[in-house]
Amino acid sequence: MPQIDAPTVAEHRAQQREALLDAAEAILLEDGHAALSFRALGERTGLARNSIYRYFSSRDDLIAALCERDMPRWLEELEAAMAAADGPDARVAAFVSTQLRLVAHGSHRMAQLLGDAPLGPAVRARINALAYRPAALLEPELGAEDPKLVAQLVQGVVNAGVRLLHGAGTLEEVEPLTVTLAQTLVRSRAR
Repeated sequence: MPQIDAPTVAEHRAQQREALLDAAEAILLEDGHAALSFRALGERTGLARNSIYRYFSSRDDLIAALCERDMPRWLEELEAAMAAADGPDARVAAFVSTQLRLVAHGSHRMAQLLGDAPLGPAVRARINALAYRPAALLEPELGAEDPKLVAQLVQGVVNAGVRLLHGAGTLEEVEPLTVTLAQTLVRSRAR
């Protein structure tokens, strides 16, 4: 019988799941998508491959779980920055700047690695659903006729800034222009 290193079985399973997610993230960051397998994960964590299937039904399920684990951290930082901003323009600026800074400081590395990875449609759908969460934070700030549409367009401006950062752009170059474009878009759609 395996050793349980927690007060309860549920806590042990939660710890094992987190250890698997941590190891999967390390494999992805160090060696890329192609290197992530349940065999590699088992070697890194000391778990048998069949034990990993108790936590994740497939590699795609594991990858989606990684993305789902990271999104709340991203949203917390975004919410805090927006809450600290005074006025609609400042909140839009915080929405844009916080995301760009998170990307510039490496918090977007997993998404970048997985962007071109050959993932199945179910995992793509789970990951794409996460992409709408940041824009939902902006919707209440908008006095626009269709706040959901405007928030998604602002997120599109942020995504363009992210692509520039992944290219040759620096945060100092990209951030001011992206903030200005987002604020202009919001102002142009205000009632």
